[in-house]
Amino acid sequence: MRRPLLWTLGFLVLGILIGSAEVFMTLSPMLLFGLSLLLGLIFCGILYRLYHYRAVFVFVLFILIGLWRVDYSIHSHVIDPIYVEFHGVVIDTSRTSGGNQRVVVRGQDIRVMAYLRPYQPQAALGQRIAVTGYLRPLARAQNPGGYDQFQHLRSQKIDAYIWPDEIDLGEMRPSMIVYLRRFRDRLSNVYDSLLPAREAGVIKSMVLGDRLDMDRDLATQYRSMGIFHILSISGMHVTILTMVFFSVLKLFVAERYAGIVVLVVMIGYCLMTGAAVPTVRAVTMGAILVFGRVLYRDYDLLASVSFAAIVLLIFEPLYLFNMSFQLSFAAVFSIGILKTPIERMLTLLRLPSGGFRGSLSVGIAAVVASYVVFAHHLYEIPIYSVIGNIVIMPTTTILLVLGALTGLVGLVWLPAAAVLVGPVYFILRFYELASSFFAVLPGAMTVVGGGSLMVTAAGVGVLLAFAYGFSGFGEEFRNRMVLLVGMVLVLVVCVFVRDFPLDLRVTVLHTHGGYIVLRHRHDILVVGTARGGESVLLRYLDMRNAGRTDGLVLLEAPRTADIRRLEVVLPRVQTLYLPAGAMPPEALYELITRYGVELIWLNDNDYFDIGWLMLQAQAQPGSRLGLQLGFDDLLVDITSDGYGLDGFADLILGAGVAVLGDRVYYTEYYGAVQVRLSGERIRYWVD
Repeated sequence: MRRPLLWTLGFLVLGILIGSAEVFMTLSPMLLFGLSLLLGLIFCGILYRLYHYRAVFVFVLFILIGLWRVDYSIHSHVIDPIYVEFHGVVIDTSRTSGGNQRVVVRGQDIRVMAYLRPYQPQAALGQRIAVTGYLRPLARAQNPGGYDQFQHLRSQKIDAYIWPDEIDLGEMRPSMIVYLRRFRDRLSNVYDSLLPAREAGVIKSMVLGDRLDMDRDLATQYRSMGIFHILSISGMHVTILTMVFFSVLKLFVAERYAGIVVLVVMIGYCLMTGAAVPTVRAVTMGAILVFGRVLYRDYDLLASVSFAAIVLLIFEPLYLFNMSFQLSFAAVFSIGILKTPIERMLTLLRLPSGGFRGSLSVGIAAVVASYVVFAHHLYEIPIYSVIGNIVIMPTTTILLVLGALTGLVGLVWLPAAAVLVGPVYFILRFYELASSFFAVLPGAMTVVGGGSLMVTAAGVGVLLAFAYGFSGFGEEFRNRMVLLVGMVLVLVVCVFVRDFPLDLRVTVLHTHGGYIVLRHRHDILVVGTARGGESVLLRYLDMRNAGRTDGLVLLEAPRTADIRRLEVVLPRVQTLYLPAGAMPPEALYELITRYGVELIWLNDNDYFDIGWLMLQAQAQPGSRLGLQLGFDDLLVDITSDGYGLDGFADLILGAGVAVLGDRVYYTEYYGAVQVRLSGERIRYWVD
């Protein structure tokens, strides 16, 4: 059996997926343990039949390890808000976009994220602190594709958060990490003194992992060009810096001693830059590479990246669902699996051979893997990534090496660093100009929708089928192409089912004003009150790859304060429906004209159709509207109480809906929102 570490990783991931799946959380721990053990033994038995490798039965232990570790990770010590005085030591600090200081406090048993307001005392790394206030549990995502605070912060070992009323700062507790962070701050000051603010922000992000001063517009340009990855310390950064440092050290000491020094420096660099997931992965793989050189062993990319993933996932299994983790490992795994098949495809296309073809195949492999992750999490992909990375490839090594050298020299002799920083500045200016060009190209960031495990799995299946197909020759190659074509068809079907549902999909967005999205096939209707949550609505539409909705029904006339909110929504709307007799601000008519939106006034008992959706307007007190939705035998009444539609989400997701076979029953009045569901063979879907 080749690469047992790769199989070990697969069993560990399976255990994590089982342990984190909601469908299994209702089972007793012993039953879940038994089922996982049985499943692991079945898979191990299959592998033994294929490879006759007895050690495969050790793999079942990693399913159980994944199950145990993820159970520990999702356990929270804080379930309900509680007013406490929490004591601990500050182990990390950063800033929010609103200017608040974000502080991670390590107590005796748990870690807490404290948000310190600008007018409150500001904490320093390594300082003892006492915060008093309501300690609150981490929140789950309230909307499809929304921010999941629990998943994000629990992967950092944080159990709760607090907005303290009182803060008491104590003595400093210096540690190795504190000294390393202070060293990073000194390097940061060197860049600030030598470069303009925009360029300093970029080089600090690339070399120090510090994005606090990164210009947001410039970051958006980098993302459009497909080179945003250079702003985080990834495998490329660590590999370049490690190999250059290792090569220089070998000129003065033996290779083995040089390797040991490099390992120590790499670990210190990882801690200094914040030990982010891509950095830890890159440093782990770099350490394996250097350690292999010291022991005169060959380097295996897939085995090395598998070992790095196993170490990280055992430490924190929730990394598996982290976008940064997925991007980092998907790119490296893709290079290891797809590089040779892509190079063979380029050979069939008769592209020039040599180093260009090899570099191009590496770039394509990394990019297509990142497309899957970007589509799943961000719902858009940078179309020109391959070209963008080819453009910056010749200068990346120079930029990283000179950037790091500038910071180190600047600590000793600033005039010498000013000489070195010249090429750094011009390379960064070149990146800025190139990214601004790519940002204005049509389709630079193409919305493709995402969030569907079915579509993502089909996309991964296409990549694996491609790698398998282009590894064959002759008749074998032609037979394998049938599998590739089949997987492409599966992907197309999955995308069609996601984007054009054949049943009625009702999505209730949890926002201040309340928005309800009705989808059936290509018909999309949004009902709401324009009282807030427009960014959530747009993100959901991107998630479902809905370029423009057929209509937006406002159950209440917009106020002057609502115009700014509607300005971001109306470009995605074909027709705007308003209550007849309402007096909207004049600015609304300007927006309607600017974006070419049709305006229709609705009176009591007016009918209108959107595809298969039949709607009837119902006048409500206070110049408000209600709607009665008809779809097959389904009737739904939607009204507003003047404060939005927040109650609708609780109503639909509560226990009031009873499903008996194919029949759905509901009759209950909840506040100002009334819903009636009835009918034969009706699929009612809440995202």
